[in-house]
Amino acid sequence: MSQLVCIGQIINVHGVKGAVKIKSYLSNPMDIGSFESVTDQKQKRLFKIKALNQKQGIVLARIQGIETRDEAETLKGISLYIERAQLPKEKADEYYYCDLIGLTVYNQGKVFGKVLSVENFGAGDIINIQLSNGKVFPFDFSNATFPVVSVKDGYMEICLPIGLEGVLHEN
Repeated sequence: MSQLVCIGQIINVHGVKGAVKIKSYLSNPMDIGSFESVTDQKQKRLFKIKALNQKQGIVLARIQGIETRDEAETLKGISLYIERAQLPKEKADEYYYCDLIGLTVYNQGKVFGKVLSVENFGAGDIINIQLSNGKVFPFDFSNATFPVVSVKDGYMEICLPIGLEGVLHEN
C-alpha cells in the first residue's frame, strides 16, 4: 500500500492568468515544482506544477492546464501529495515527520503513548501524542522534549517538562 505525504496546499490565486499561491511544507519551498506530478488526497487528479518564485514559504506557481483565474479559484484549499517513495533518501541522522507517526513514545523506560501527528501552525513544530490513558496531548517538538528519536527502532523518548506529568495522568 502506498503512503501519501502532504507537501503543500493551494491557498489562493494570483492574477488573472491562472497562477496560484501554494503553501509549501518542504524545507526548500521551490522544490514543490520539482516533482513530475503531484496529486490530491484521493488521488483523483494529477497536477504538474511550475514554481515561479517564493516568499516566506508561499510559492507562486502555474499548474499545467489552468489558464484563467476562475479555473484557479476551483483549486483553492486542495492539499497536494506525493508518494513517500518520491522523497529523497534521508541521511543517517535525519527523518521525515511522516515517519514519526505511529512510533511508540517512552518516558523513563515506560510506554507513554504513540505519535498521532506532527503539525506546524506557524509558531513551531507540535507533536501530538496519544497517551496510554487514551488522552491526546500536544508537545513542543524539540530536542529538549524529545532527546531520542529512533525511526529505525520504532520509538522516541520524551523528557516531560517539570510539573506536567501529574496533569497528564489525571482522569
